[in-house]
Amino acid sequence: MYFRMPHRTTLIAGALAVGAVAAACGTTDEASRQTLPPIVTTTSSTLPPTTPPEQAERIFYTIKRGDTLQLIANAFGVTVDSIIDLNGITNPDSIAAGQTVEIPTGLLVIDQLPDPPEATEAP
Repeated sequence: MYFRMPHRTTLIAGALAVGAVAAACGTTDEASRQTLPPIVTTTSSTLPPTTPPEQAERIFYTIKRGDTLQLIANAFGVTVDSIIDLNGITNPDSIAAGQTVEIPTGLLVIDQLPDPPEATEAP
C-alpha cells in the first residue's frame, strides 16, 4: 500500500486555520468573563377554567337504528365535531345502535352570520 503524505504547505495552512479558530473562540475582554444575572420568566394562561358551570347537566343519548351523528347533532343543536371530540370517536361512520354518546352542553351553535357593524367614516 502506498500513502501519500500531504505537502508541507498544506500542513502549515491547516495548522494556521485551527489556530485562528481557537483564537476566535477565546477572549480577553473582562466583560465576557462576568457572570450574567439569572433570567426571570413568567407564564400566563389564557385558558378558560376547566370546571363546568354549576347549572350544566350532562346529557347522554343512546343511538337508535338509522341515527347518524349529523341527525343527533341537529336534534340537540350542537356540532358533529363537538360530539366526536367529547366522545373520542375515531370513525364517525362506525357508530352503532345501542351505543351511548354524551351530548356537549353549554355550546351555542349559530346557523347564520350576524349582520356586520355599520361602517363609520374616518374624521
